[in-house]
Amino acid sequence: MRPGGFERQMYEMIGEEVGDCAVAEWPVWRGGGLFFLHPLNFLAGGSGPRHAVRGGMLLRYGVLSFLILTCSAQTVSVGFAGGGAVTDAFETVNAGVPETFTSYSQARDYVVGLTLEYRLGRSFSVEGDALYRELHLTVAFVEPNGVLYAVSPSPVVTYELPLMAKYRFHWWKVDPFVEAGPAFRPTTNLNANPSHYGVTAGIGVTVRWRQFEITPMVRYTRWVHDRPLGNSAESGSDQVEVLVGVSGHPSSPWHPLSRRVELGMVGGTTIFHDVPASTTAVLISRVPTGSVGFQQEPATMYVTGGDTFLLGPALEVPFLKHFSLEVDGLHHSIEVSRRTVLSNGEVADSFSGAEALTWEFPVLGKYRFGAGRVTPFVEAGPSFRLLTENSSVFGIGGGAGLEVRWRSLKIAPALRFTHWGPQGYHIPSTKVIVNQVEFVTGFLL
Repeated sequence: MRPGGFERQMYEMIGEEVGDCAVAEWPVWRGGGLFFLHPLNFLAGGSGPRHAVRGGMLLRYGVLSFLILTCSAQTVSVGFAGGGAVTDAFETVNAGVPETFTSYSQARDYVVGLTLEYRLGRSFSVEGDALYRELHLTVAFVEPNGVLYAVSPSPVVTYELPLMAKYRFHWWKVDPFVEAGPAFRPTTNLNANPSHYGVTAGIGVTVRWRQFEITPMVRYTRWVHDRPLGNSAESGSDQVEVLVGVSGHPSSPWHPLSRRVELGMVGGTTIFHDVPASTTAVLISRVPTGSVGFQQEPATMYVTGGDTFLLGPALEVPFLKHFSLEVDGLHHSIEVSRRTVLSNGEVADSFSGAEALTWEFPVLGKYRFGAGRVTPFVEAGPSFRLLTENSSVFGIGGGAGLEVRWRSLKIAPALRFTHWGPQGYHIPSTKVIVNQVEFVTGFLL
C-alpha cells in the first residue's frame, strides 16, 4: 500500500535522493519466517511477505532521516587538480627604462592542490579547492645601456581557495558544467603583496571512467586590485588557469575516494628546534645620535630556534597484506628568535616569529608487523619541501610507530627522522638543521 497525504509527498521526495544509493535490504524475522525488506518500502508502509514489517510514522521518519544523512555523505567527493596559468602573475613595470628598477614575471606558474565537492542534487553542487600557486616574479636594475643588473628572482607563494556553486548539464557520457563563486588568496612571504580576494568563474566537462571522474576545466579569476608594499610589484588582476581534476565517486560515506584509500589528518611537533642556537659577531650600520651619516658599530647576534608544530592532510593506500604507501602534506613554520646587541648592551634589533613557512611532503612505504587492533610498523621513503631560504628541498626519512584501530578510525603515533640534502649558500646565523626529528600522530578513516 502506498502512503497518502504528507507521507506520500515525503516518500516521493526521498525517492530521488536515495534512489542512486546502494542500500541493502534488511532481514526481518516474523511469523516463523525470514523476510527481506527494502528501506523505501518500509517507509511506504508496504505489505506482503517482502514488506512484512509495518512501522509507525515516527519510526519510519527516523529511518528516512538516517537514509538522507547516509546518502548525503555519499555525495562528497575528494580529488586532486593540477595545471597552469595562461596569464602572467605580475604586470611588467619599467621595461627597458634606464636607471630604474624593473619587475616582471619570468615564467608562467603551475597550479596544484586538492578539491572537495558536495552534491546538493543531481545537477547542483558546491565545490571548495585548496590550490598551491607560486607567483613568478623577477626584480632587476636597468643600466643606462639597457642591460639588466642584479637580476633577483623573488617568487611569492600563494594558496588559492575558491568556493564555487556548480551546475551540471547531463549528456550521454559527459557532463558539461559551469561554476562561479568567491575566491581567497593568502600569501606566505612579502616579496610582493598580491590582493587576497576575488571572484572566479569557470567552464568544463566531467568524464566518468570506472569509479573516477576526470574534469578538464578553464577558470577565470578577477582579483581585487593590489595594495603594494612601497615600490613592490603589482600582480595582474585578470588571471586565467587551465586545470585537470581527478576525483573519486564515493562508494562509502567514510571513504570518498575508495574503500581501499584512507584519508585523514596528521599533526605533531619537531623534537629539536629547526634553527640551532648560535652567537655571531656582526657589524651593523646605524646613525648615531647627533650625527648625519651612517657608521658601522660592532655587535653580537644571538639566535635561537622556537617550538614548531606540524599539521596537514594524510592519504594512505594499501598494496599488500602488510604493505602500504602513505603521502602527507605537512605545513611547517620555521620559528626563530633573533636579537642583536651592541657592545654597550643596547639592543639594536630583535625578532621573534616565523622565519619561513613551508610545506613538507613525505612519501613513505610502510610495513606492519601483524594485523591486530594494535600493530607496530616501520616506514621509510623520500621527502620533499617547498623552497625556502637556507633549506634544501629534498631529503630521505624513516620512522616507526603503532597503529591503533578504534571502530573505523585508525590512530597512528610515530617518531620520524628526516635527513635533508645539501643547503648550498646559507646565512650562518639562520641555518636550518639538516637532521630533523619529529613526533607525529595520524588520524585516518
